[in-house]
Amino acid sequence: VGTSETIRLLSFNNNSNKFNEWLAGLIDGDGCFLLSKKGYASLEITMDIRDEHCLNMIKNRYEGSIKLRSNVNALRYRLHHKLGLLKIINDVNGLIRNPVRMIQLNKICNHYNINFLFPSKLTYNNGWLVGFFDADGSITINKTNLQLAISISQKTTQILEPLIELYGGYIYIDRSKNESFKWYITDKKSILNLIEYFKKYPSRSGKKNRLHLIPKFYELKDLKAYKASEDTLLNRSWKIFLNKWSNFEL
Repeated sequence: VGTSETIRLLSFNNNSNKFNEWLAGLIDGDGCFLLSKKGYASLEITMDIRDEHCLNMIKNRYEGSIKLRSNVNALRYRLHHKLGLLKIINDVNGLIRNPVRMIQLNKICNHYNINFLFPSKLTYNNGWLVGFFDADGSITINKTNLQLAISISQKTTQILEPLIELYGGYIYIDRSKNESFKWYITDKKSILNLIEYFKKYPSRSGKKNRLHLIPKFYELKDLKAYKASEDTLLNRSWKIFLNKWSNFEL
């Protein structure tokens, strides 16, 4: 194999690994492996309606179907044919970290006589976090003190604790969400460091537009655009920014 071909293959494998890590994180947050009493295996992933392109990306790779969930602004991707399932199991086996999802995947691996693989310790350079963020993360601006926060909510701390060591932040109990736990980053330095991570491992959900707007937020905040007089261009810039932010636009 020539040098250029070797580089092309390495690049393909790297991109494929990034996708698989992202997918594992997404499944850990928004997915569910199911095995019926009759022995039918399937995977379901439910996401916000604005993330249809995310689910289409998965559908294009593994096939399956996407349907609108009734009464909620959500879409459900479902994969139940054996070839697609075997392919997705091959891609995420050893990358799944959510204990609930690991148990679900282990049952399906046993069903297909596949050796279930435990994940290795999470490292900074891994696309899992961005997939998990696309599933269960949020980016918010507190309207009272204009503090920007990036957070991920979970029912237990187990899956959140490694994130503190790797990416900063802290964990607290979020009483507003059924006593769940939240990994939380608010300081500017840690958030800008996290933006560098997201440049290497891009978000594929609608949240990516808010990530792209973060540097603009800090720029306008430093200029005190939120205090600018109504008739100034600075005030207009602030209003344009807030409109883009609220609509997940760029």
